[in-house]
Amino acid sequence: MSKILIIEDETIISFGYRLQLERMGFDVIGTARSSAEAEEILARERPDLIIMDIYLKGEKNGLELAQELHANDPIPIIFLTASTKPEIIEAIHRLKDCQYLAKPINSDSLEDMLQRFARQHQ
Repeated sequence: MSKILIIEDETIISFGYRLQLERMGFDVIGTARSSAEAEEILARERPDLIIMDIYLKGEKNGLELAQELHANDPIPIIFLTASTKPEIIEAIHRLKDCQYLAKPINSDSLEDMLQRFARQHQ
């Protein structure tokens, strides 16, 4: 697993994730701020993993986008969210091959989760 798409509405946060992932040796194939931007990238390229915020700009949130994606292609997703609402956490767990990390993200936690995903999908 090496190709990652970042879907995060805050540009500075997205940039920080990109730098961190590239330092870990991952190929970031793109960043999107909204579900529409993400869909444009996904129409051209398939990542091995998506890192996505729950709250995005545009008409769909991250959970809605993930549910649509998984109806056709269950790409693994790591949600990064500040939300601790039980209904959001339950919705993430209902999606196949999805995990979440609570914001603010600890770089060691993100790296550990990425390594686990990489081992599971070899």
